[in-house]
Amino acid sequence: MRRHAIAAIAAVFLSAAAALWLWPPVEGGSPAFEAALWRVGAVLVVLWLAYPDLRRMPAWLLGVVPIVAVLVAARPRWFIFLVPILLVLGVLQSLRRRPPK
Repeated sequence: MRRHAIAAIAAVFLSAAAALWLWPPVEGGSPAFEAALWRVGAVLVVLWLAYPDLRRMPAWLLGVVPIVAVLVAARPRWFIFLVPILLVLGVLQSLRRRPPK
């Protein structure tokens, strides 16, 4: 049911953005609000597509990703260090779970 709700909300956001683009409420419109609707709608579509894989994400990753996102937003240069560290942790975790052959 959650996946269907995400799709419905994405459709509403994208429809509202298209309506604002076609029929702006005032002269000049509200470009910031319209842009936000387009972006959030697009992110929700991507979330809808990735939903089955997101349900299988490890629990530790659900806590680490928001922390890394906040740190990168506060200090953009840390992206160079934090994202590769996160990727290495993910690969090591997946290798640890794999049964030996």
